[in-house]
Amino acid sequence: MITKLAIKRILGNGWHSVINIAILSIVLLGIVLIQSIYDGWSRTARRQLIEWENGNGHYEQQNYDKYDSFTIDKSYAPIPEGIQTQIDNGEAVPILVSTGMLYPNGRMTPITIKGIPYSQTLLKIPTQYLKITDNTSLEIPVVIGQQMAKSAEINEGDTIPLRWKDVNGVFNAYDVVVAKIMRTPVPSIDVSQVWMDFAKLNELKELQNSTTIIVLKSEPRNTSLGKEWKYISTKETMESTKAMINADKSGGYVILALMMFLAMVAIFDTQTLAIFKRKKEIGTLLALGMPKKQIIKLFTLEGSLYMLLGTIVTAVLGLPIFLYLGIKGIQIPQEVGNMNVVGVIEPMKSYFSPFALLFIFIIMMALTVYSSWLPAAKIARMKATDAIKGKA
Repeated sequence: MITKLAIKRILGNGWHSVINIAILSIVLLGIVLIQSIYDGWSRTARRQLIEWENGNGHYEQQNYDKYDSFTIDKSYAPIPEGIQTQIDNGEAVPILVSTGMLYPNGRMTPITIKGIPYSQTLLKIPTQYLKITDNTSLEIPVVIGQQMAKSAEINEGDTIPLRWKDVNGVFNAYDVVVAKIMRTPVPSIDVSQVWMDFAKLNELKELQNSTTIIVLKSEPRNTSLGKEWKYISTKETMESTKAMINADKSGGYVILALMMFLAMVAIFDTQTLAIFKRKKEIGTLLALGMPKKQIIKLFTLEGSLYMLLGTIVTAVLGLPIFLYLGIKGIQIPQEVGNMNVVGVIEPMKSYFSPFALLFIFIIMMALTVYSSWLPAAKIARMKATDAIKGKA
């Protein structure tokens, strides 16, 4: 009976009901879209870091700190015997890191030199271009990223002087030829980075099969590799990116909070107006013996039905948008892609987490029920005679 009365009242409210449902639908659509875009960004960034830079976890030499250039030339150690087998099987990739100076068109450009085996296939870096076919050549093939090439005004095929310091503290120089300019979505392997063959960089540094980083194909069961090495998991790698995404989320959530507030105000006003216009009806129901709790339940149910109808409208009208964003994604403007942010160069695809969708629905339903219950609670203090007479 109460459900039928609630449905009848919603239909009887006409445009008021349509406006309430429309507002709830817009708010729901906005919340779902923003949350799905941020979730998609996080997943895309994680995938790209795994595919291009860090694999499913990696080891770093204990002295290595990528944010402190003074530690880089001291951060190397021989490859452990247990890891060498994984490297030979393609399950791990060593990367030797060194500081250097590049001189494109006579300009001095500080860089980080990274040596990686040309035969590796674990990371998406096009290392096949690093293979040295002529050992008598005085030029070393290197790979750089598009942003590096753009900032330094370098083109494929350019020959550029490169200076580095070996383990004895002696500076040396060599000509390098840009064999490939790669397009990568991970700025940290592009900006100020020059990639060359792992064995060649060991030779230039006067080292013997030494490395700074060991990237793994799969997460190891035992992460201990001795005192020389520290293990960095994928979760730890993502911490800085997640912090940036969460910081960006806060601005979006402020707007969503305002939208939710307006939606709740619309429901509250509608229910308050309904109580004011239906005082005599409410008094009659009370006089006929309907419990006050049932009347409160009636108005609360009306608000809940608004939310359910708003959810249905959102699902029906928003489905094409959800499908497009989930399959095609949105292309971030190039200006944002050049801000050294991982996960924004490729089209950003939305991810609709079932848990997040359920959480959003529960929160919106709870707020709607509360907004409907609040004005209806006043009914419990009304006398039937006062309600029939139209008194508050």
